[in-house]
Amino acid sequence: MFIFRLTGFLSLLGLVGYLFLGPKVPKTLTAELERSNEEYKSLRVQLESDKNESESELSVVFRSRVDFRNKEEEAIGKIQDLKSEINGLAPKLDEFEGEIKTKSDELEKLTEEFSESRKPIDTIVQQKKPLEEKLKIIEEEKSQLVKELAEVKQETKNVETDYNLLVQKRNQIRESFEEDKIRLMDGIKKPFHLYYSDIRDVEVANRAPSGKGIFINQGYQDGFREGMEFITKNPNAVSKLSFRLVANLVQKNFSYLEFLNEAQVKDSSFAQQGDNLQLIRSGNSLLPENTDQNNSLKN
Repeated sequence: MFIFRLTGFLSLLGLVGYLFLGPKVPKTLTAELERSNEEYKSLRVQLESDKNESESELSVVFRSRVDFRNKEEEAIGKIQDLKSEINGLAPKLDEFEGEIKTKSDELEKLTEEFSESRKPIDTIVQQKKPLEEKLKIIEEEKSQLVKELAEVKQETKNVETDYNLLVQKRNQIRESFEEDKIRLMDGIKKPFHLYYSDIRDVEVANRAPSGKGIFINQGYQDGFREGMEFITKNPNAVSKLSFRLVANLVQKNFSYLEFLNEAQVKDSSFAQQGDNLQLIRSGNSLLPENTDQNNSLKN
């Protein structure tokens, strides 16, 4: 910009010199010359302004260059220091590289050893898979069994509740029976109606669910009393041997007779519902085992 304006200024000076030193010109040229002088003055003012501005900018550039040189020298100093540190670290770097190589070799060796030691583990893992599947099946079966056990426990609890209710009912019936027994025993006439060797033909009304005895529709009115023992024979039984019965419960027209031998308990052919039996009153059994069995049946 400065050079451009300087060139224009010199061109203007040449034009003015030509006008003054050359041949005389008309008035129009004089007016043009005056206008050119005004432009010249304006250009000089602009030139001075541009010059001052340029000098100011150059001053800023010079100052910036000084600051840049200072920063450059500071950076060069730091670079030198870093180079010195790098040169000092070079031996350690070589040492570290050597250690890294050593560790790399050790790592490679350990990797190979690990791969070799891994082979038995892989074999065990393969052998473990069917065991895990079997374990899963067993756990599922166990869960099912636990569920069934809970159901059985609940059923057992329900049965136990029913049993307790039945026990209470039985105790109530037993208490009522004992009261009736005491009342009825007071009216019994002695001696007993059935004497030893007396014979009674009876029909089995029913067999006890436990199989331990039979029920007949004869009682006090027919001469039966509690504790009486009978020798009995059933011609329809598989075994032709006679067997013994004891009266454990006697009411007015009803009696319960229990077997004194386990053979009759296990074999239902000795006495079934509808069978006709012949009872012969006998003395009490003298065998200790039969007496113990009789007592256990009464309990």
